[in-house]
This record gives sequence, structure tokens and C-alpha cells, in this order.
Amino acid sequence: MSQKRFITSIAVLCLILLSIFPLFSLGSTTLGESTFPIEEENEIIWESVNATESWYMDVEYVRFTASKIFNETFNNNNYLFLNYTLEFYHRFSWVPRYTNSFYMAYNKTLNYLNWSSEGFLKGNLFLFPTPLNLSLIGEAVKNEGILNYSIIGEKLVLEHDGNNTIIELSINSSGVSTIIERITNGTTIYRWELNEEDIIIKVPFGSNYLIITIVCIIPLVILTKKKITNFRNH
Repeated sequence: MSQKRFITSIAVLCLILLSIFPLFSLGSTTLGESTFPIEEENEIIWESVNATESWYMDVEYVRFTASKIFNETFNNNNYLFLNYTLEFYHRFSWVPRYTNSFYMAYNKTLNYLNWSSEGFLKGNLFLFPTPLNLSLIGEAVKNEGILNYSIIGEKLVLEHDGNNTIIELSINSSGVSTIIERITNGTTIYRWELNEEDIIIKVPFGSNYLIITIVCIIPLVILTKKKITNFRNH
């Protein structure tokens, strides 16, 4: 096999392996039977692709950080709690809206879910417990706030009572909103789309990503070293 064909084969192998093991994966945190699709200090970023309201027109990115995940007893029951930091990239700087604040509590066994005010009052739902249960999510928001809901395919639509505002959420199987769009009187106030390239993760040494990287890099290093040696000998 020629060197060129060998390099091409290695590159194709790396692409196949990376398609099997996606590069951007947030991992998950499970306590008891309850699971969040995120680990502490993971960050998720959405890009603003459309806005008509003045403040949101100057927002380029929205960043959600899982600041703390913990198990706690409330009313004699255990719940998985998630605290978060929410920031907006507004006029060239990150502006924090919440810092290490309560975001969500979940107990799968009790079929219980509770949201922060950002979720049940404003409908900005960034992250969900897995496996997904759209009816549970909708009922939790409806019971705690001023929103009603409907489910259209894989999309969750939240409706504000009396002000002609809806929030449409497209949610992937990992429990992350890929699109958050707020619409009032038929006009998009803001639309945020998940920016997967900016997901920041910690890659453990035992993960498949490190193994794939090593498998792909070692042959290339050996080949490069061999070429340098042959060049010097000539």
C-alpha cells in the first residue's frame, strides 16, 4: 500500500469512528433513578439567529452552565437538583442573569418535575431530564406558572395566557433544546439555536474519544517520522 493511500485510509477510519462516537457529548449525571443529560461545569451555548425586541437584538449568544448537581431531600422525598448560571453575550461582554441559581428539581419515581422562574414564567427551557417526557415537562410548567402547552410531533409549544405569546421548543433526544423561539402576535421576539461547536466538555482519559485520537494519530506520527528519516538518509 502506498503512503498516500495509507494516509487516506487512516483519515477515513477516523471519520467513521468519530461518526460512531460524536465529538460533542455532554455526558450525564444520574442519582438514583433520576438523570440529567449534563455534568457539573458543562456549558451549552445558543446563538441568536433572529430578534426584533431591542434588548435581544444586541444578544449574540446565550450560555447555560451547570454549576451544581446534587441530591437533596424535600418533603421527605429525594430529588435531583440542578443549579445553573445563565449569561447573555450582550454588546461584546457576558452579562449574567442568574449565577448558581436553582434551575430544576426532578424525581423520576414520583414523576415530579419543578422549574425555576425562568422556566415556568418565561418558558426558557434549556435542558430536560432524560429519557424525555414532553407531557411531564408541559404539565410541570403549566402547574407552576402562567403557561399552557401543546405537543406537535417532537416540538413542545408553550402558550402564555392572554398576551398572544407562544414559546416553541425543539428538543433533541439528549434532552437539550436545539431551538428556543418566542413569538408574540406572530412576530419572533427572539430565536436561539443550539451551537454544538461551542459545547464545552471535559473529556475523561478513559473515554472513547481519547482512544480514537490515539489510534488515528500514532500511525500518522510513525509515517511522518519515517519520511523524515528517509529524507535525512538521502
